[in-house]
Amino acid sequence: MTILNKTLVTAGFAALLALGSGCKKYLDVNTDQDRPVDAPPAAILTGAEVMAGYTLGGADVALTSSLLTNQVDGTSQQFKNYQLYQIVADNLTNCWSNLYQGTLNNLAELRKMSEPKKWYFYSGASKILTAYVLGSSTDLWGDVPYSDAFQGLDFKFKPKYDKQEDIYKTIDGLLTAAIADLNQPQLGPVPGGNDVLYGGDPALWIKFANSYRMRMLIHLTKKDPAGYAQKVIDASNAAGGIISAGEEAAVAFLNDPTRANPVQQFNAQRPGYITYDQSFMINQMKAIGDNRVGPYLGGAYDSKTSPVFLITAYELDFILAEAHARLGHDADAQSHYEAAVLGSFLSVKADPTGYLAKPEVKYDPAASATDKLKLIMTQKYYAMYLQAENFTDWRRTGFPVLTSKNAGKEIPRRYPYPQSELSYNSSNVPTGISLTTKMWWDQ
Repeated sequence: MTILNKTLVTAGFAALLALGSGCKKYLDVNTDQDRPVDAPPAAILTGAEVMAGYTLGGADVALTSSLLTNQVDGTSQQFKNYQLYQIVADNLTNCWSNLYQGTLNNLAELRKMSEPKKWYFYSGASKILTAYVLGSSTDLWGDVPYSDAFQGLDFKFKPKYDKQEDIYKTIDGLLTAAIADLNQPQLGPVPGGNDVLYGGDPALWIKFANSYRMRMLIHLTKKDPAGYAQKVIDASNAAGGIISAGEEAAVAFLNDPTRANPVQQFNAQRPGYITYDQSFMINQMKAIGDNRVGPYLGGAYDSKTSPVFLITAYELDFILAEAHARLGHDADAQSHYEAAVLGSFLSVKADPTGYLAKPEVKYDPAASATDKLKLIMTQKYYAMYLQAENFTDWRRTGFPVLTSKNAGKEIPRRYPYPQSELSYNSSNVPTGISLTTKMWWDQ
């Protein structure tokens, strides 16, 4: 996996340190959020990559969404409240700030810096990472600011919110424009090792863009199951290709208390807030003798140097398995499904021998369409441990079948808007929304 080259990662953190100090909660590196344009472009990109990985792979997103999908349990302090589905606006102000001020705002400034100078690598990479973080944000909150945002230097601090449907169109446009940038014959300066995702390789960034488009398209299958399934398959054949094993988009962390994996830092600093070994998912996996349980509970995703995955090759195989199954392409669906399961095992060095032959795991072409979808999505849920994409998958498909942790309460289907927005941008924050209000793509 490219990202795990320690020299590359160390170089990226060194560039990030050039931006200034901050981000006091878990990571002692950050951008100066008020003056990103004072930093060199390589350092801005590094800061955005690490902040995105740190935030999306940490307690507020990875662990909270995993609690809502019964992969982990909250047992103390605010996570005990989350276990009771008591998630309030004040809980998420830091998360929103990291994604908007700490990541998206800096990426917007990087584009403003790069585009007039025809620094096509930076403009392309910044658009892809913007699309990714914006997509992650809208899938948690629904309508979010974008078209009217990032104008603080012009003293415009109260952006309007864009509809989620429009955000999805914006993301598609960003990916298309980014690929065009990265296909330019003269890319301008490139960051090399300061790009902690792909080392400044435009071909891998194009694969990342094509791959992420597949994820966003599969989200829309409630709107048009067959139509979007076919669009996913078409996207998988896009020029430039999609990522394969060893090309995962992932942010690596270091064997250092302040630069370690965000879940590891959370567990070390707040022991007992989350428990892992008796969750619904872990017990389901134990019941069928799934050998991934050992690595999952043994640090595969929460050791100091564990990477935070943004997208993986085995996720793409699950996406393609679902798309082909929806269209009745059983041979292709089975092939991608089995590749996805095996890819997940290999990613954590677990032994898959005999697993695909188990009755609970085997793909049956004669099964009903619903049972095929249930099988694919349940195995995807097992594979994508501590990844927020499970929360989206459950909401849009209903699989795996989850039971509320609280009798008489529905499982939340979205995050509440943060207190910072309610306090300072209340005229624009959508109203009439509860934790169980469905997203646009969930209807």
